[in-house]
Amino acid sequence: MTEVVGPEIPRLLTKEQMDNLYQDILATAFAERPTAINANLQDVKVLIANGIHLIERLEETTHQTRPEVHTDTDVIYIDSGPGPYSYQMLEPGKTDLDDKSYHGWKWSRKMDRARIRVSYTLAAMVTAKRIEEQTKTVKPPKDLTSEDFEKFGPYLMYASVDWQQRHIEYVLGLARQRERAQFLIPASKIITYKEYINREGEEKPIVNTDDQVEGLHFPPFNETHPPKRIVMVSHPAHLMRILHILGKYPDSIPQETTLQLFPIPTPKDAVTEYAKAEILGTLGTIFRRGRATFVPYANYEL
Repeated sequence: MTEVVGPEIPRLLTKEQMDNLYQDILATAFAERPTAINANLQDVKVLIANGIHLIERLEETTHQTRPEVHTDTDVIYIDSGPGPYSYQMLEPGKTDLDDKSYHGWKWSRKMDRARIRVSYTLAAMVTAKRIEEQTKTVKPPKDLTSEDFEKFGPYLMYASVDWQQRHIEYVLGLARQRERAQFLIPASKIITYKEYINREGEEKPIVNTDDQVEGLHFPPFNETHPPKRIVMVSHPAHLMRILHILGKYPDSIPQETTLQLFPIPTPKDAVTEYAKAEILGTLGTIFRRGRATFVPYANYEL
């Protein structure tokens, strides 16, 4: 039987689609918390409209064939996403992971994997460019060794909830056992954490994006030697939400550090659903938890 292939689904929305999405999000927000929305109606409208436009602008950058890669990149940061890294490498006895929030959305199942794989590729590109810059030797990213990553590579940082941390540790262990390992970044260049220190000095487990952003820290760097550049990898709608949380916690990014956003393509069947979920989630973070601002953090580059 011949497989029926549907029409190409564009990731970028038309003006009509953006207007419809705006009305849908506004109506849903009213239904969920009418008192808070009425009391902050103009701010809410601006946030929704600007949020949609920001997501579209970030999505546009994913069409670049040659993304900007800077050799001053000290950290490539992954704010974890939905879905396991690999269904072929689940822990013994597991048939799925504990990603209850996203089980209803099939498009979400490989989003964390996408962020990690893009980040690995970026780390290889930065490493190769540093080798060329510092030694005048041209070495393609595919020919890099663990020693190259150790000497020239940036840090790969991953912040997540507990079940994701356990899964990634298990996958990394399996990957390193393979005769022809495809993951060559040494453990010394990988930073992972599943707890954070809040602004009251308490150590708590990471539960959501609010925690990840409030608790951003960049070992082995410190206040006197901050990272020169942090490249933050995620999907456009999630980056929009992160920027609103950074509006509440701007000191999570050291003043001397350049924050570069690196958006990756949204799954094609997720474009409007994911944008709606993250914009409504941002409003929830503002109204329920007071951990985001209506105006997003603006000190970044693409």
